[in-house]
Amino acid sequence: MPRRFHITGPCVPGRDFMVDWSSRLARPLASLKRGESLLIHRGRQSGKTTYLRELAAALRRDGLAVALCSLQVAEDQSLLGLGRHIEATLHAAYPLPSLPKWNPTEPQSLSLCLYLGDVQKRLGKPLVLLLDEYDAPPRKLTISLLRTFRSALSLQDDSRPFVHAIVLSGKTHVRDLRDELRPTGDESRGSGSLWNIALPVELPGLSPHELEALLADYGKDSGVVLPPKTRDELWLRTRGQPWLVSRILYQLDEQLGSPRFGVAESSPPPSPTAQQVRAAADQLLQEDCVHLLSVGDVVQGRKEAQELLLRLLGGEEIALSRADEVQSYLLDSGLLGVSDSGQRLEIANPIYEAYLLRLLGD
Repeated sequence: MPRRFHITGPCVPGRDFMVDWSSRLARPLASLKRGESLLIHRGRQSGKTTYLRELAAALRRDGLAVALCSLQVAEDQSLLGLGRHIEATLHAAYPLPSLPKWNPTEPQSLSLCLYLGDVQKRLGKPLVLLLDEYDAPPRKLTISLLRTFRSALSLQDDSRPFVHAIVLSGKTHVRDLRDELRPTGDESRGSGSLWNIALPVELPGLSPHELEALLADYGKDSGVVLPPKTRDELWLRTRGQPWLVSRILYQLDEQLGSPRFGVAESSPPPSPTAQQVRAAADQLLQEDCVHLLSVGDVVQGRKEAQELLLRLLGGEEIALSRADEVQSYLLDSGLLGVSDSGQRLEIANPIYEAYLLRLLGD
């Protein structure tokens, strides 16, 4: 089956056009092997689940055990339901006769942690939990689960076994959950941490080299070659943001067709133009697609984040400061990037810029 640009869910190697993920996995892999827990914080259609799948495959190649669970599809919205879902995922991944069953006892949270520690012992290798859509359950349940797992990671020993490491992935940053626990008006940082995060996992855009490789791959399959001006326009509009790249190329592919859609080999398909790239980008802004709506969700109710974005939209130059929590939040969420000089902040791409200008202007 011909490969396509996939825009409605996780990408699958061999089915969809994809770039090589290995350079993006080296740092998270090293952290997880050390037993450090990670956070992936991005809006919808940002490649989180695709990233988790590639990370899971890399961990398995390196000899670790992996359970990739989506808490969005848990049996019910209770701790028992989440535990049963994690248990079922483990049994599906490792159908060993010796793998234990979870027999919940009170308190269920402690029982689940001890069960997971027993599973790791039975498997005979470090177990990493990848929890996709970790923030999908009701807020109180999510907070309770994080507190339980944080304590289990901190206190584990031979008498209190637990998993080796955990990756949280969702559209909610853990600091948002922490802030929800504070009384109104309490500005102190206190000891409200719900999670010990070694580092937030970056999901960077495609580099110019990766974009060129992707387009070359597409050209081999389809016969469609993007001229230099068209490639430059695609980079200018998207700055390599993966979903935006795929969405524009998907649109061009659907409109122009290619040999696999019945164009005679003697009549090669037309080459996309820079004007068509601009038109596809403008169409995205008119559609208010789910991906752009999630960009708005990132700053909803965040006055300081909105003010920072408005300053950038107004042309102000702002120095990069990772110690600034607002900057860090917007960088981690993918709305901001760093200038080529590495010294200044900038909005991630012109499509986001146009959308935010319209959103915040309203």
